Amino acid sequence: MSEKRKRRSGIPTGNAGEYFVMGELLRRGYDAQLADRNTRDYDILVGRPGEPMRRVQVKTVRQQPWFASVSHFTEPELVDQVTIYVLIGNEDCRQQVRYFITRNRDVAARVHQPPDWKEKGKPTGFVNLRAVEQFEDRWELLG
Repeated sequence: MSEKRKRRSGIPTGNAGEYFVMGELLRRGYDAQLADRNTRDYDILVGRPGEPMRRVQVKTVRQQPWFASVSHFTEPELVDQVTIYVLIGNEDCRQQVRYFITRNRDVAARVHQPPDWKEKGKPTGFVNLRAVEQFEDRWELLG
């Protein structure tokens, strides 16, 4: 009988991505602040100095694809929200951190949800690198 491997927590990876994004936003002159832990539908508030802050979702993986809630691509109040997909690479840190900045509506047609997941009503799908690669370093989408 084979031993089942215990899955590692994604929390450290998610936290790393949020802090990488925060640092990059601050470096680029944005005002930014982390949302409270477990805030629904966004992770960071961001804006230019003197302008209103907007909600941004951060999705981080060590290797793609990213898991995402299908509702972010279908709910009217979330389709125009910006999501920053972060690819941080392996723990050996030999890869540069990559950022893909997009509005949810711009990748909605490329979110993959396996047919059996749809049938079972699972709320998540996959976003692969091909779906977001044209949005690499598109920080201007934040306004």
